[in-house]
Amino acid sequence: MGISAFVDSVWRGIEGNPPGRDRPVIMEAPQGTDLHELVAEIGSWAGQHRNLAAGAFVDPSLTERTGLPLVEPFGAGELFEMRGWGYRNRWVGCGMVTSPQGPRTVAVIAHREDPALAGFPESASWAEKLRIVTGWELIPGPRIDWPTIEADLGTRLPSDYKEIVDLFGAGSFDEYVEFAVPRDSGAGRNPWKSDGFDPARGGLLPFGWSEYELLMWRTGATDPDSWTVVTQSHDGDDQGFDCGAGEFILRMLTDVQLGHSMSHASGHFFVSHGEPDF
Repeated sequence: MGISAFVDSVWRGIEGNPPGRDRPVIMEAPQGTDLHELVAEIGSWAGQHRNLAAGAFVDPSLTERTGLPLVEPFGAGELFEMRGWGYRNRWVGCGMVTSPQGPRTVAVIAHREDPALAGFPESASWAEKLRIVTGWELIPGPRIDWPTIEADLGTRLPSDYKEIVDLFGAGSFDEYVEFAVPRDSGAGRNPWKSDGFDPARGGLLPFGWSEYELLMWRTGATDPDSWTVVTQSHDGDDQGFDCGAGEFILRMLTDVQLGHSMSHASGHFFVSHGEPDF
């Protein structure tokens, strides 16, 4: 079995019945499988990974919400390396462990508790609620130069959108919806410059997209935090919502009345694309 066939078997394990809380699934990769190649293969659809163990050192701060179920099956000194992803209601990991025959590469699928089971703090922002729902933990990286972006555009942008981008970076929620994320520098730094948007005239300004629709702000209000959401289907049909971007994305993930398939999902997640794609 080659690495691609092994990754296919991992995917089938993810698609199958979820593992029990105390019964993670451990799959041994074909002999000679390179861990870095396996991480790259899984990361091609699961996004940017987290380092849970490296050089036989297991992160002592791991919890149920940050990947502990992926390292718990292994005894002291058994685990050399482990990379992990939160994916739907599973933890998915791949690593290197000891065995009588020498080091072996494995994949692990483990139970993932609903990160939002305890609800939201009363003062939580929309970005924080999205973080809780997806179980996302910040991956340090460069910050967006918002004053420069807004000066280029000629208007401030909604604070909930900027907070979400600063917290999550480029990527997708439930592999379904994405935000437009500016680069820090370069010709593509400001993704709106090519739209011909005139802040003095107002109108619709795109901020993201889903599989089936473009997500935009209706920008008529003087205060950007009062801009509301408009969706436009591939057929060109517009629908307005009396809320901002952060509330709308959270509702897409959790409000079954909006009719999106992910609102019925057993677990929500964020797939990080690493560097912004604009």
